[in-house]
Amino acid sequence: MSENTEQPEPQRGITAEGPVEVRHRRAPRYGRFIAFGLLLAGVVTFVVAILTRGWSALALSDSFWLLLLSLGPLGMLLGALVAFISDRRSIARMERQRPAAPEAPEA
Repeated sequence: MSENTEQPEPQRGITAEGPVEVRHRRAPRYGRFIAFGLLLAGVVTFVVAILTRGWSALALSDSFWLLLLSLGPLGMLLGALVAFISDRRSIARMERQRPAAPEAPEA
């Protein structure tokens, strides 16, 4: 006598009775916003270093690095703040969404 040890394959697709409500929230990636803030601070630092060339005894590269040390964290902080505000707005938008189809009353 041999027993059939094979179990039936689970059904693929929707397993619940009826449609399932799914919410998708587009959350920002904080690291990318912070990196973009640092990159933007680098560009601003470069422009300021070029425009203020000759105002001090510092070389152009020294003035660039000193400005980047002060403006870099500020740009990173602003990038994180923009990501945080964007995240809060996406949460509020998700909570405001209404279901596409009203639920049918149960009989």
